[in-house]
Amino acid sequence: MPRRGRNSMAVPACGDRVPHSPGRCRMNNSPRLRSLEERHAVLDRQIGEEDARPRPDEAELTRLKREKLRLKEEMERLRRQN
Repeated sequence: MPRRGRNSMAVPACGDRVPHSPGRCRMNNSPRLRSLEERHAVLDRQIGEEDARPRPDEAELTRLKREKLRLKEEMERLRRQN
């Protein structure tokens, strides 16, 4: 069962696989990578909330999506280094 981490988000316990990272256990990753993954999940939630509004702010959606992509690229770079 996932434990609750900061920001009340579910954080997989060791042995659970991280989405989009086959074969990787969160507990083996660096604190920086975990922090980026948490922020990425927060941005994903914020994008969903903004997109669900009757009249989403397109500029805000674009900003959030760019930030999410930047985080994804940094996470991939860190994973390649390990």
